[in-house]
Amino acid sequence: MSKSRIIIVLSVFTMLLVGVVGLASAQADLRSDGRGDAAPATKQIAAPPSEFAALQLPDPATTGVRSRTAMLPVTFDGSANWAGDLLLDAPSAEIIWFAPEGATWHLTLQSPSGRLVELSARDIQLGTESNAFAGRSVSLENVQTGRWQLGITAQGSTDAGYLLVGSKESAYQLYSHLTTHDLVAGNPIGFATYAYAADSAYDGVPQALAGVIDSAELHVTAADGRMRTFPMVDDGRHNDGAAADGVFGAVIVDAKPGEYVAQVVAFGHSAEGAAFVRTSEHVFPVLAQTVRLDGTATTRVLDASRLQIDLGAQANGKVVVAAEVWGSDGTEMIPVAWISNVVSAEGSTLPLTLDARWIALAGAHAPFELRHVRVQDMATHIPVARADTIAFDADALPLAANKAISAVTDDMLMGARPSGPQPNASGGKLLLVHGYCSGGVWPTSNFTEYSVFQDYNQNRSHDTFATLIRDHGAQFPSFGVVAHSQGGAASLHLYTYYWSGLDYSSGSRLIQSVGTPYQGTALAGNLALLGQIFGIGCGTNWDLTYDGAALWLSGIPSWARSRVYYSTTSFTDKWWRYDYCQIASDLLLSDPDDGTTEKWAGQLSGANNMGHKTGWCHTSSMRDPAQYTDYARNVNMNAYANR
Repeated sequence: MSKSRIIIVLSVFTMLLVGVVGLASAQADLRSDGRGDAAPATKQIAAPPSEFAALQLPDPATTGVRSRTAMLPVTFDGSANWAGDLLLDAPSAEIIWFAPEGATWHLTLQSPSGRLVELSARDIQLGTESNAFAGRSVSLENVQTGRWQLGITAQGSTDAGYLLVGSKESAYQLYSHLTTHDLVAGNPIGFATYAYAADSAYDGVPQALAGVIDSAELHVTAADGRMRTFPMVDDGRHNDGAAADGVFGAVIVDAKPGEYVAQVVAFGHSAEGAAFVRTSEHVFPVLAQTVRLDGTATTRVLDASRLQIDLGAQANGKVVVAAEVWGSDGTEMIPVAWISNVVSAEGSTLPLTLDARWIALAGAHAPFELRHVRVQDMATHIPVARADTIAFDADALPLAANKAISAVTDDMLMGARPSGPQPNASGGKLLLVHGYCSGGVWPTSNFTEYSVFQDYNQNRSHDTFATLIRDHGAQFPSFGVVAHSQGGAASLHLYTYYWSGLDYSSGSRLIQSVGTPYQGTALAGNLALLGQIFGIGCGTNWDLTYDGAALWLSGIPSWARSRVYYSTTSFTDKWWRYDYCQIASDLLLSDPDDGTTEKWAGQLSGANNMGHKTGWCHTSSMRDPAQYTDYARNVNMNAYANR
């Protein structure tokens, strides 16, 4: 696996040259703030009232992490020996350890009855490619439940490491979640956790069980390495619901801007009295307060179709602004459209653009107001300002507001398309896009008329990833995408928010993806925790967490999702053996999974599901072949791809 790293630097001069012959010419002089007369390089996004509910911000209680494991630190404190308890509440268990580089750990294990257990370990890893951590694993079967004694002797380095202990047979799992997504310095930030029955239906939020968790605590590590511990209590006063309902909570009241890694640790007991410990791992950013809305809005007519709504604000940075538009039908307020703009904010207003044909389609007139107004940081999609309602005057409306409209058109959904190449222009390409912290993955012999996107072994937000894809594709008159893992989400982000060669391509399938965690992955928190100790890996990526993915998806309308064709895979399941793509990640993910992406989390509502195949894992380092080497699927994607 190549560790080469190719950095693509596009100077202004190069961009202008490319623009002479390609799509960039339509973008070179365009403004992205929505204020000029030229069509903006970012889209003026809209959706009909039928999508209002789907485009609201997610409830953080629905984006929690489920855990059947405990990730436990091992610190030697100057000695080469460590001893601790293992609480096993099921007849089988997997014990995995991640020792620091240069260290060899020798384990001894004693059952509750005093019997020494002989251990036969195998090499494993957790993660993929440049973000993988090597470890060793032991499987225990038909074991006595209770308190086991584990001893570790380190040879070589005595730096800290981690134990991962879990069982798929345990009766209880842990559900933990943030209690707010308003992760801005100065706001209280809470966590809640509770036990639930492992055999309960997976859909939706699990039901808390009272009387199972005995105590819990929250460990939070800031970007500067400082760790604090907060007791989690079930008293009804710490974002934990009602007192004594089985839900434990803690609140951080003084978080500063930066990246945080959090671990929930919960101790409980089974119905039979067996003690257990569960942990869940989370990463989250806290942002500085960069935007304040003052509750006012002014309007001006841009042309025959467009009305600009300027929100009064103090704002700085790249944000996406969204709101529902409501008007009157003479008797009551009725929904008009959902609108959204990307804004590079510097000053006292945040512009939104409304195509007045939405007003005509709804049959609405003054008074008008915006509802569920939100401003989200573009890099994280975290809401940095909100308003329930902002009224706006529209004494003058574009002419289109009074014309008969019978159907929604593309320019009502995306804004005016910049001039570009003619349909079916020669030179269009299929971009082969890799994923998070990855090298090149696609076997190019399976594809024709392609170009390989190369941003190897990097950690990018969806937004940065998307603009890199756009810039690479600007050398061609048009392009479609075949993407692996995060590359699929980044390509969808590009199509939603920015004009690019995607908008000038032709073919049957605009964006095709394999193994993309559109709804996030639980591995994001575990890998961040290990990375803290070992100092390797690509770092945290909020967009790949359940929380970050849900916030991002709340801004993706159905017209954009409908252009995605996605596939998921998982390991081959044999009835006579324990199957997995990666034994460590299998403990952290719900079956079926591909070693990184769970089948459920790979689903994209409103897109085109191309099916689920077994016998294929996320990358080449796993038990079954890598999903991106599936020749039959690759040939099919190549045949139907846009270019």
